[in-house]
Amino acid sequence: MERREAFKKIGIMALAGTASLLFFNACTNNETETAVAPISENSANDSVAAPKSAREKLIINRQKVSMVDPQNPTDFELKHTPDLVLGTTDEKGNTSLTVGIGQKGIIHPSTPEHWIDYIKIFVNEQLMVDLQYMNLPIRPYGQFYLQLKKGDIIRVESGCNLHGIYENSITVS
Repeated sequence: MERREAFKKIGIMALAGTASLLFFNACTNNETETAVAPISENSANDSVAAPKSAREKLIINRQKVSMVDPQNPTDFELKHTPDLVLGTTDEKGNTSLTVGIGQKGIIHPSTPEHWIDYIKIFVNEQLMVDLQYMNLPIRPYGQFYLQLKKGDIIRVESGCNLHGIYENSITVS
């Protein structure tokens, strides 16, 4: 029993010594950057959050937005809503889908402070495309070739860093 107690005391002293060294190093570190401990996937109750990137700090609205009157959308609603155009189907059965953000010639701005930060394309609620855009002068636009069949529902979601998440959908005829 005495031997077990001795090992316990040695273990406690080793832990205390390690903690003291870590604390001392943290207090005497002259570097400007602070080390951040990684967050484990199983630590739902941890209070330490990963630091946000400069881009993430500018993304302030993640609320889904619906048009007040879908029959008469405002210019503000039009510039945030994805424009979807189905094209032709090639010999391999892939149908082109063109996606742009903004409708009826009203295009969403792309500035360092206000931009479309992502586009997601779903086919029958299965995520097919997940694009993220940096806050650079780029117009979010793309053409995609998807395996589609009659009756498929394509839903496209776009996120404006300031004004929220807008969506539009079409059904393949």
